Amino acid sequence: MININRLKSKKIKFSLRHSVTKFLFSLLMALLISIFPDYIGLSKDASLMLFILCFSAFLWMSEAIPAFAVSFLIIVLEIFLLSYHDFNFDSSSKEWIFYLKSWSSPLIFLFLSGFILAIAASKTKLDLWLAKSVLFYFGKAPHNILTGVMLITFVFSMFISNTATTAMMMTILIPMIKSMEDHNPFQKGMLLGVVVAANIGGMGTIIGTPPNAIAVGILGNSAPSFLEWMVMALPPAILIAIIFRWVILKMYKSTEALIDVDKIKRVNHYDDSTTNFTKIPTIPSWKKILVIFVFSITVLLWLTGPFHHIPTPVVSLLPIVIFTIFGIIDTNDINEIRWDVIILIIGGLSLGAGVTKTGLDVWIGTIFDMGGLNTFLIATIFALIVILISNFMSNTAATNIMLPLVVALVSSLGSSMVEFMVISIALCASCAMILPVSTPPNAIAYSSGKLNSKDFLLIGAVAAIVGPLFILSLLSFYA
Repeated sequence: MININRLKSKKIKFSLRHSVTKFLFSLLMALLISIFPDYIGLSKDASLMLFILCFSAFLWMSEAIPAFAVSFLIIVLEIFLLSYHDFNFDSSSKEWIFYLKSWSSPLIFLFLSGFILAIAASKTKLDLWLAKSVLFYFGKAPHNILTGVMLITFVFSMFISNTATTAMMMTILIPMIKSMEDHNPFQKGMLLGVVVAANIGGMGTIIGTPPNAIAVGILGNSAPSFLEWMVMALPPAILIAIIFRWVILKMYKSTEALIDVDKIKRVNHYDDSTTNFTKIPTIPSWKKILVIFVFSITVLLWLTGPFHHIPTPVVSLLPIVIFTIFGIIDTNDINEIRWDVIILIIGGLSLGAGVTKTGLDVWIGTIFDMGGLNTFLIATIFALIVILISNFMSNTAATNIMLPLVVALVSSLGSSMVEFMVISIALCASCAMILPVSTPPNAIAYSSGKLNSKDFLLIGAVAAIVGPLFILSLLSFYA
């Protein structure tokens, strides 16, 4: 008989040994790159910051420890290596507070508000009800259904996490897919349409995906407003989605002239009854109405910020306060917020602040003179690098690594070029989808059993080529 406990013990020991090995390897590589060489013109603090940057990059890439844990490690190392020089713990020194400021960044409240809005819409089943209602208007023709599916997913992903959006759309699509012929390629087409729209739709707003938030945090006072971001990011995102719609319709042609969309009527989104007993939880109408009202007002205030001058993070407090006061969001819902993602964003902000404070960005900009190079070529190279890295690790972590380096390298080219590069790289991070595990939407769609790895290889290759082309070309008008 096999001893299960012994097998589990061996697995845990192997996993621990593997993680320790990767951690020590990351530490060694960071030391070899940053500390041991005698770089000309690099101050002690900048050298230590280079070590922190390299160490965190290797830890994120190797996944030796959880991604959010790397963020904590960054802040701890910055405090002890940069605030207390030679470990001189002077109680009067408040320099360590600087490296904790990222925790109180206004950007965090903006992203937190996005999570709150998503939870409220999901909890009241408002997202599911709205998606079902809209989809019926597109008819039964396959090309129209794909348009509807991608449009709904795209819009939701601008304000709700792409993971939650994909899960919601899968709930709607699975009954429809099961009603189709077994070997109809369009089954794959609809699932890939959701994957693409969920990944690309997040480009449209600051809260759509973490890389966007990190870019805004890195840019600081020169960052675009909520509306300005949409003006820059939506055109390439829409064009990329249109290209993908065409590709999917060509590669996954339906063998059926009409698709039975009536199947999605059976997908339960909860009714508004408060009198008839049912095993299905009922959602009072006033809660749905309140969520619609607050959601609409919040987005409207975000978009009209240049006119009323209320800071976007201040507007973000509106849904947080109202939903908690009226009991739509409770303690359990707060616990479900993706705090690991928020911590990961904080780590990226702290990393960027440290690079700037120690002068590491100036040193890197001096060593690598970009003045004589074509800026479009530089942006393309960085875009392809961030897409490549993001296919094998979190695009949030990849953006955390790349953006401080990008700022350091192009800082001498002017503020407009820095803004162009940072926003471009952040948007390109959303184009990484070549593997089933590259993004949560990919993994959720792959779990349906209808898709193969080669299906993701196709859309990933298209995204890696088309994405940077449209993003860099259109954003160059703002540079």
